[in-house]
Amino acid sequence: MRRRFLSLLVVLFLPLHLVSAGNWQQWRGPNANGISDEKNLPLKWSSKENIAWKLPMPDFSGSTPIIWEDKIFLNVADGKDLYLWCVDKKKGTLVWKQKLGSGNRVERKHNMSSPSPVADASGVFVMTGTGVLKGFDFEGRELWSRDIQKDYGTFGLNYGYASSPLLFEDALYIQILHGAKTDESSYLLKVDKKTGKTVWKVERKTDAQTESPDAYTTPALLRSDKTVEIIVVGGDYVTGHDPANGKEIWRAGGLNPDNDPVYRVIASPIVMDGMINDLRANPRETVSGISHGWKRQRN
Repeated sequence: MRRRFLSLLVVLFLPLHLVSAGNWQQWRGPNANGISDEKNLPLKWSSKENIAWKLPMPDFSGSTPIIWEDKIFLNVADGKDLYLWCVDKKKGTLVWKQKLGSGNRVERKHNMSSPSPVADASGVFVMTGTGVLKGFDFEGRELWSRDIQKDYGTFGLNYGYASSPLLFEDALYIQILHGAKTDESSYLLKVDKKTGKTVWKVERKTDAQTESPDAYTTPALLRSDKTVEIIVVGGDYVTGHDPANGKEIWRAGGLNPDNDPVYRVIASPIVMDGMINDLRANPRETVSGISHGWKRQRN
């Protein structure tokens, strides 16, 4: 019998001048690098020290709390069901919740609430590990709904789907990199954030074998003065894609020089100063992984 968990969402107490602190609108924050620009934050806390409030949750989750102004959004597992919660940032109270779908289950070490929501001034958008993709306004009204597995086939990852959407300008970018449990191709998807309709879908090719096509990463942005690229890491390669049409502009290897069949990529890339950095999972060795870095050379 599976052990049941009770999770607590814990928010640190912030000084008064930081009550209206900046948004944390996506996985790894405003710049997708895990770095906050806020100042004078608490340096330590305990079960009582620097805690503003605690909110009980029905189950564990691997997703990131998303903050937009005075609201916190959570991808929540509750039994067999999945919900989007909206929580008051100051009070820690549940403002509303909307059901995303059913079919929640444990896949190895996580459940179907692992993808993090994303938000901007137009609303909040959330994907589940079951492939349900929905958009909501800040009052909890559903704007549109998709079932990605129903549209494009069953996900075939050995450890279950866990990638978060990337929100950029007018669209969501969603990667499905799989192969351990399917012969279907991996792909990158652009979805209009206003309508939920597919703008384009491109195959993301790989010669990786067995479990190595699987990736649990989230796409990232590579910006320059003139261009923006969607960066995807997984299936033994890093690739740069044109946001307008999904075309693969370039790719680099080196993630799996021995073509080992179980070298999947779990850590999402971090892009800073034109450098793309990532960590490859290395299950055959005692170290946690091998770090890689790429510098995009432009003409």
